[in-house]
Amino acid sequence: MNSRNSTPARQRLSHWFKWFALSAFVAVLLAGVAWKTRERWLSAMILVWVVNDPVEQADAVVVLGGGSQYRSFAAARLYADKRVPKVLFPDIALSPEEAGRTISHETELIARVLVHEGVPETAQETIGRGVTSTRDEIHAVREWAQRNGAHTILVPTDPYHTRRLSRLGRKVFKGTDIRLLVIVVDPPGYRWQEWWRHDRGVLAFQNELIKSALYVFR
Repeated sequence: MNSRNSTPARQRLSHWFKWFALSAFVAVLLAGVAWKTRERWLSAMILVWVVNDPVEQADAVVVLGGGSQYRSFAAARLYADKRVPKVLFPDIALSPEEAGRTISHETELIARVLVHEGVPETAQETIGRGVTSTRDEIHAVREWAQRNGAHTILVPTDPYHTRRLSRLGRKVFKGTDIRLLVIVVDPPGYRWQEWWRHDRGVLAFQNELIKSALYVFR
């Protein structure tokens, strides 16, 4: 009786073992294909992620904090090309180490870079007050645009940040006729299209994925 009952059990075990072996083989095969073609799909993934609006004549360009070492230069080039008459940058909140100062080191650095690159002080304007995030900066942009009757704003930024910034702009400017055009700026030291080849690229994209996920739940 035991041998008769064990036969169906052995058959079921054999059946499941075959399915497991087949699934494992398919998984290994797909992993091999993915590895062989990784450069193609990793490139495709970042191109889908990145937002890069066409550059148009605009009312102003904004230098966001956190990347003044390259965003400032991009804004200065847009001013030099006569794409904008005004360059905006935030009054960034002072850090604990900057106690006693009237302006943050980064805000001051942006202004100095702009002057060095040929943007006169008369074409510069700080926005916001003590901003601490991209959200604060975009709200400050909205206030400036509404106060000055502006309709088109350019924002050069690093490629991985573009999607979150574009989504935030649509949310903040909803119900207005203000457009935020997000322009890709190449990060220093490597090609962003090959982000997986560089530690800085992997870290930057990874951090941006986390920040984007957090923004969804806010």
